[in-house]
Order: sequence, then C-alpha cells, then structure tokens
Amino acid sequence: MKLLRLFVAAAPFFTASLWAANHEITTPEELFPQLDAILKHAVAQSPAMVTRATDLEIAENDRVGARAALLPTVGGFFNYYESSDKRSDQVPTPENPDPERLRVQKTYYNFSVTQPIFHWGERRNLDRIGAIRLQMSQRNYREGYRLLAQEVRVSYLRLIGDKQRANRASLAHAYFASQLKRSEEQLAKKAISEAQIFPIRQDAERMEISDEQTRFAYENNKIAFSRLTGLPVLRDDEIPDNIPLVTPQNETVQELLAGYLTQKDKPTAAAENARKTLAIAQLNLANDRKRLYPKLSLTAGASQDEQSYTINIAQKYAIQSYYAGISVNWLIFDGLTSRAVVRSSRARIRQLETDYRALDEQLARNAQNQVKTLGFTARSAAVNERQLQSVEGNLNLRREEFGRGVISEEAVSGAEISLADARIAALVSRAEYYSQLCEFLGMVVEDPVVANIPQQ
Repeated sequence: MKLLRLFVAAAPFFTASLWAANHEITTPEELFPQLDAILKHAVAQSPAMVTRATDLEIAENDRVGARAALLPTVGGFFNYYESSDKRSDQVPTPENPDPERLRVQKTYYNFSVTQPIFHWGERRNLDRIGAIRLQMSQRNYREGYRLLAQEVRVSYLRLIGDKQRANRASLAHAYFASQLKRSEEQLAKKAISEAQIFPIRQDAERMEISDEQTRFAYENNKIAFSRLTGLPVLRDDEIPDNIPLVTPQNETVQELLAGYLTQKDKPTAAAENARKTLAIAQLNLANDRKRLYPKLSLTAGASQDEQSYTINIAQKYAIQSYYAGISVNWLIFDGLTSRAVVRSSRARIRQLETDYRALDEQLARNAQNQVKTLGFTARSAAVNERQLQSVEGNLNLRREEFGRGVISEEAVSGAEISLADARIAALVSRAEYYSQLCEFLGMVVEDPVVANIPQQ
C-alpha cells in the first residue's frame, strides 16, 4: 500500500506518451503478451523499482522539510529543580552564628512561536527548490522504470536466442556422438585406425563440453532474468521459440525523429534535470544576494524566570511574562563571504547554461545516430533472413536427396545444424533490431512502456 501511495502521488508527472495516439510501432511486448505482463509486474515488484520507490519516498519527505521553511516553529524549555541556598547577605552574628540554608523550589520555562514574515523571498525560494527536487526524483523514477523495461526487453529476447543456442548445442552434440558411435564400430571391425578415430573423439568431447556450457549459461541467464523482474525462474516452455520477422518502419521513425529535433527544449530526463538544476541554481543565487539583508519574523510566547529588583541581588522574585512582537535578524558584515558566494553562484549558472547547450546538441546527435544504427540493424537483419531462406532451401534439397538415397543421413544432420546456426543468426538480428527500436523510442521520449506506471 505504501508503494502504491507513492505511485499515485507521482502520477501527475508520469503522464502517458502521445505515442499511442499518433504513431504505431511494434515493440517486443506487442509481439509477446507474456512480456507485457512481466513489464507491468516489474513496476512494483522488481528489486530495482522497489529501491527507486524508496528514493521517491525520501524525496517526498525532503519536500516536506523544504516546505517547513514557510511554517511557524514552536519550541521552548521547562526546568524544575529544588536547591539548598545559602544567602551571602546573611553573615554569622552572635545571635545567629550559623545561618541555615534555605530550601528553594525553582521553576523556569520559556515557550515561543516564531513565524517568518519577511525574508526577501528566501523562504519561498527554499520551498520552490524542494518542489523542483521532488519533480526531479519523480522524473528519475519514470526514467528508471523505462531503463528497467528496456533491460527486461533485451534480456527476454536474449533468452529466446539462448534457448535456440542450447537446442543447437544439443543437436550438434547428438550429431558428433552418432559419428563417434559409428566410428567406434568401424574401429572394432578394424575398418579404421586409432589415428583416424582420434580427431572424431576429440570433436565429440568438445561438443559435449559445449553442450553443457551452453545449457549452463542458459540456466544462469534465466536466473538473472528472475532476479531482474522479481518473478520465478521461467520454464523452457514459457520462453518462445522464435521472434517474428522484422518489418522496418522507417517512415514512422523519421517522423518521430523530426518531431523530436524540432522541440526547443528536449523532453528527455537528462534535459529536464539539467533545466531544473539550472532553476535551482538561480533560486540559490537569489537567496545568496539577500544574505546581508535584515530578516523579520513574528514571535510570541510565555516565560517564567527569577529577577531581583533590589540592591540585594539575593532577593529574587518569580516573574511570569507573556510577550509578542517582531524580531529582526540582521547579519551586517560577514567578512565579504556573501560577495564571494554570489560570484560563485553566478559562475555556477554560467557553467550549467554551457553544459545544457552542449547536452542539447548531444541529445540531437544521439537520436540521429540511433536512427542510423537502427537502419544498419534492419539491413543486417534482411541479409540474415535471406541467408536463412537459402539454408532452409538447402535442407529441403538434402532431405529430398536422402529420400532418393543419393546422400547419407549425416549430410542431412549437417544441413540441420547449418539451419540452426542460420536461425540463431536471424534471431540475434531480429532481437537487435527490436532492442535498438525501443532504445530510440526512449531517446525521443515516445516509449509506450511508461504507460504501465499507475495513473491517477
């Protein structure tokens, strides 16, 4: 419930992208509904998002602390004790050679309320800084989920390839094992020599090791995916066997890129945080300029103390006081510290402005480069698809030839292994394309996965 409260509180900043309304791009979660369910589950249950939710809670509490600068402060103290006093004005006399000590009960207290009324906007600026930092934390939470979702997508697609690699390793192991079995039979019949069977044994052992290593890596990757998402380890039958063919969407990608580049202020998390950091620096500068200005506050309270109204200071009387008024706090000279602080703040703002311009240019270049990379990936995928079709045709031909008795079964098995290699290469290209596509959508802030974050 606590995490859900945080999500709802941050919902105004987690608005869904306009992607769904204006564009149609196929993402991995649309190809695999089970992946979409995993991504939605990861919002609240993945270890990474639980940690980020804690960061968000800390930011909300810091926001409360910043707002407190505008609110009144209430405080005071209360002391009660008993004492044994010996008055210095009572000296020993013949009639009273040993003046007795007096047992006295003493009560002191002071309670007051102070409300800032005029601090040259300093307290209001502190409140604004707290609000900006909360917005930055909420934006970072959203970006954190997008990055997690991208990692989940890539890992899920990689698992599909790992599953096929494991199958290919098993196929190759079985192929070389059958070759070794036939060779051992031939060796028993003295048809071949020990020198001829030696490389066959070596290859068979290598394939056995490769099969075990591939399966071991596959299982470890499934465990890593479980830790990433906070879900149980996936079974083999829960992992798809294939990734659909790539359908390049160059026109839509170019439209998204053009819309992104025409925006004066880039909506990315890095750009927004840079702008908010600049806003905080400007508010700090405004506060620094008022360091030597008098600050006014309204104060009221009640106190009790002891006071002497006679020449005899030992004669004290309890006095209760109720007071209200205006207090002024004025730092008149601080050794030129304020002047140095203001200069530093101005230099900091200039530095942030320069960094922001450089960041804006870099973000534009990154988006353009990502489109180029996406194009290269699509072309590579097309080459691998043609290779896959060729290998499939070759396998069909070998099966026909085997049916006619023209070639041996080993030749068909070899063609099957070649097909497994070509299929893995095609799967890797498809996974790379969809991964690069989602990375581009994240760059231009059009990734639909952020819609999984609860809305108000």
